[in-house]
Amino acid sequence: MKTKLVVNNQDLQWLYSPDWEYYDYGYCKRHLQMLLPYKDEWKQDETFPIILLIPGSAWHKQELYNDIPKFTKLAERGFAIAVLEYRESDISVFPAQVEDVSNALEFIAAKAEQFHFDRNRIFLMGNSSGGHVAMMSVLFHAHGLCKTLPNIRGVISESGSTDLLICEKDPLPPWMKVRPSTVLLGIDKIEGNEELAEKASCGRYITNDVKLPPVLLFHSENDPIVSVENSRVLYDKLSNTHHEVYYYELEGNDSHGGNDFYDSKILNIIQEFCDKQK
Repeated sequence: MKTKLVVNNQDLQWLYSPDWEYYDYGYCKRHLQMLLPYKDEWKQDETFPIILLIPGSAWHKQELYNDIPKFTKLAERGFAIAVLEYRESDISVFPAQVEDVSNALEFIAAKAEQFHFDRNRIFLMGNSSGGHVAMMSVLFHAHGLCKTLPNIRGVISESGSTDLLICEKDPLPPWMKVRPSTVLLGIDKIEGNEELAEKASCGRYITNDVKLPPVLLFHSENDPIVSVENSRVLYDKLSNTHHEVYYYELEGNDSHGGNDFYDSKILNIIQEFCDKQK
């Protein structure tokens, strides 16, 4: 049987370009995974907004490849994605991870013309510990505590562990033997080191007079790994100090990252948030 079939798929395609070294620290090299919107032919001046995506890993060694299929859903919507490999806490304590963000963004700026990146539309997005690194990067920049960052147009935090003192109160999952925040800070325990933990938490740096980009928060109501209180407290702090912030809580949900955060409803919200930052 002969059947005629008409296919007219207008979805944007993407290219995966792996393992771009963005910095050599001597004792380790760090890399980016690139996901690029693809057309048969780019116009010479055509550019795409870029998301520096910071994976969650409890600040330990990141798995850079398993979530590539999820990240492509953002590339299909016209975002260039750079997935950050940052120095794990086991080899470099905080704020080394903020320095990694700075160095990665310098590399991205140098490659902007080659990859059709829009230098004026850069977003930071992180899950779990990656949400912490994303927020701390813009906060450290705002207070002059790190190298100057380019103009970040927005921050997206999903299930962010943004308050280490709140994290200290949460029970450890049975498979986790050491509290990740202690490794991040290079200490044995948070108790007795509260000042150090506060210096690595977001709330300390959020004031009325500090200039911050818009922030978009997502968190599951029943997140079993990182308490929802992290995002609730962060939202209240940003809102009460008159910063632009949006918070979506996944009602009745107990996911910590994963497929639920790449549902079309959430992707639509992310796209609308980024589209507003022209």
